[in-house]
Amino acid sequence: MELSVIEKDLPQVLSGFGFSGKIDHISSGPLVAEVAVELGQGTKLSALEKAIKDIGREMGISGLRVAQIPNSKLVRFEFPNEKRQSIDFSAMINSEEFVNSQYDLPICVGAGIHGEPVLRDLAKMPHLLVAGTTGSGKSVGLNSFIMSLIAKKNPNELKIVLIDPKRIEFSMYNNQQYMLRPVITDMAAASSCLLQLCTEMNNRYSLFEKEMTRNISEYHKKGLNMPYIVCVIDEFADLIMFDKNVEKYVQMLAQKSRAAGIHLVIATQRPSVDVITGSVKANLPTRLAYKVASPADSMTILNTTGAEDLLGRGDSLLLEENGTLTRVLGAYASDDYIMETLKPYRCVIKEPVQDVREPEQQAEKNLPAKAESKKTGFFIKVIDFWNKLGKRNQSKIIKGIFNFAVLLPGAKKTKSRR
Repeated sequence: MELSVIEKDLPQVLSGFGFSGKIDHISSGPLVAEVAVELGQGTKLSALEKAIKDIGREMGISGLRVAQIPNSKLVRFEFPNEKRQSIDFSAMINSEEFVNSQYDLPICVGAGIHGEPVLRDLAKMPHLLVAGTTGSGKSVGLNSFIMSLIAKKNPNELKIVLIDPKRIEFSMYNNQQYMLRPVITDMAAASSCLLQLCTEMNNRYSLFEKEMTRNISEYHKKGLNMPYIVCVIDEFADLIMFDKNVEKYVQMLAQKSRAAGIHLVIATQRPSVDVITGSVKANLPTRLAYKVASPADSMTILNTTGAEDLLGRGDSLLLEENGTLTRVLGAYASDDYIMETLKPYRCVIKEPVQDVREPEQQAEKNLPAKAESKKTGFFIKVIDFWNKLGKRNQSKIIKGIFNFAVLLPGAKKTKSRR
């Protein structure tokens, strides 16, 4: 629909639903056209949001969305453009905003509704949860996040861990200097890798304690080198189904790894409550929702509906840690561009030696030799076995021994009388 027709019809349609307002301005972006409206006094935005689908039906438009313009009394109606433009990723990272950004871990989320770059600092998020159906642009978005980090950081400042159960999305990143280890496609290896990241996190905190620093930023200010680690998981639901310990490792990292410079980007195409649990959501407040299948999925990822009405192909809603909801169109980085960018950093990355023990077991290797020899003593083993029985079993054993001791003398007397 043409903007002149929208400008003429929108006030009439709003009045038919009992809303009054006048158009302030109209602007067009690569994905949607924004019509800013000043509503009449006393108009509730919540009531307008409930009627937005009927307003779109009355105007013959699907995908109509309404939202408040930040720091303004105006609301904007977002009308889908008939001809949608794609966002070139190279134009985003070559923009003045990205080049001059002072973020520790800058990522280009995409472009706003006016075409301006939307940049965020992964170090401040400190983790990102991504959800969307197949074909919504989720994997393209993950590639743009990775390339944003590579464009701003050198291999000594950043190491990347990629977990790809589908085996095809991240294969082009293999054998280059930014990788901490080869791309992980095996489920068991992915669980072991997350456990190793937990160990690395604890080791970094030990270094911070020795250097009397609180986080990686203060560690860098002392002139010491410690690279950031960004772990990208392409399909979180598959890992959860394979190994329930994955959720425990992810929670440990999400809760404690921010100061250690370890950050997570987790993506799933099934944002249900059994995959994205309450504890996961609490530790990942920054979330990006591409088009989802139902309002329930939108509620799970964003705590509000709306993601089910997105247009697909990179159209998304970004929920930030302060609760702000921003509409973003994802930028597209072609395979040729990625291969050409990574070409100078090609090398051979070997698989590290895996230590699959739990953190408590790993801590035992730091015990002194005397402590280890004592733990192997016979009496220590007996005491440990006794403590593991529990009070209930301990009381049964004591009672049985007491009864046996009482009955034993009586049995000898009866035999002697016979």
